[in-house]
Amino acid sequence: MTVFRGFMIMVKRNLGMMFMYIAIFITIAVMVQTMTDGKGMEHFEEERLKVAVIDRDHGKLAEGLTDYIGKKHDLVKVEDDKNVIQEKLFYRDIYYVVTIPEDFEQVCLEDGEKLQTTKLPDTMSAFYVDQQISTYLNTVKVLKSAGYSLEEAISDAAETGEAESDVTLIDKNGNGGVKLPHSFLFQYMPYIILAVLCYTIGYIMIAFRKKDVRRRMLCSSVSSRSQNVQMVIGFVIMGVGFWAICMLLPLIMYPSQFLNDPNKVYYMLNSFLVVLVGMAIAFTIGVVVQKIEVLNGIVNVITLGMCFTCGVFVSMDVLGKGVKMFAQFLPLYWYEKVVVVLSVNTEFTKAQAETIYKGFGIQLLFAVAILCVGLVISKSKEQE
Repeated sequence: MTVFRGFMIMVKRNLGMMFMYIAIFITIAVMVQTMTDGKGMEHFEEERLKVAVIDRDHGKLAEGLTDYIGKKHDLVKVEDDKNVIQEKLFYRDIYYVVTIPEDFEQVCLEDGEKLQTTKLPDTMSAFYVDQQISTYLNTVKVLKSAGYSLEEAISDAAETGEAESDVTLIDKNGNGGVKLPHSFLFQYMPYIILAVLCYTIGYIMIAFRKKDVRRRMLCSSVSSRSQNVQMVIGFVIMGVGFWAICMLLPLIMYPSQFLNDPNKVYYMLNSFLVVLVGMAIAFTIGVVVQKIEVLNGIVNVITLGMCFTCGVFVSMDVLGKGVKMFAQFLPLYWYEKVVVVLSVNTEFTKAQAETIYKGFGIQLLFAVAILCVGLVISKSKEQE
């Protein structure tokens, strides 16, 4: 078992790096979990934005609209200057600007023209403000049409906007709508798995594939088949061992929550499939790369690139449509799709179950496909 012993010696030399990544991973996961703690579904609160109102009319309707917006958002004074407004929006000093034109009542109520607004692009909260303003103006218009005076219409519209409703949000995961703390560990787990496996296996592959080492192995009394078997055993032990270490993290940090989670088996299987994907990627990188300096750059690009585009570091809810379409061609996207379903549900609909099993299957196919690419490259290099 000479080759196997050499493999394990190389693993032992990289234990320091492995524990360093584990420490980084735990720090990130705990920080995110702490920042989002308590922001669950048992609380609902309207979002307040920094809004600027530029009043060019100064009439009663303009004052009424300004007061209405001020009750729901934080008003910020801004000069009526295009450059100043753009600068404030760029630095996020304001998120929404309403420009009230002269003859406001005639222009917007009688003629039906839209109110001029400026907002940050791709900001969902801005549509929320649009709806509030539209509701207020429509209410005033309806009341005036019904015979109310402008003052009465403004007063009643303001009272209507202050009406509160009881909002009850559905608790779908049995934890008050709050994500269980270990779900954050599993969300960020692909980073540590890919980084550690790619670096460790990459170093080992580079060491074993050096020309002098390769020639000595071919001249040794150990057959090529035995060498390959020993390498495979080393890969399996390392992969399973590192996966077991990763599974110990939620058990140590959140034992009761993780053990009582009915989805824990799905979490474990999902993470094991990522280990398979990571080993396949690491093997392929080790076959292609010949220098450690190059390995560092490639691993950083692959791990960080996939983590940022597939919803590991950035929640999938805020990823753009184009990014999501691109991420579907990467294995971590399907891992995160499964994590999203598991983190907020304990009972699955047919569609949710299909999402989970589809994610499992696609990850497995990715692992097989990437491994086949690595084997083909390895075979061609050996022939050379």
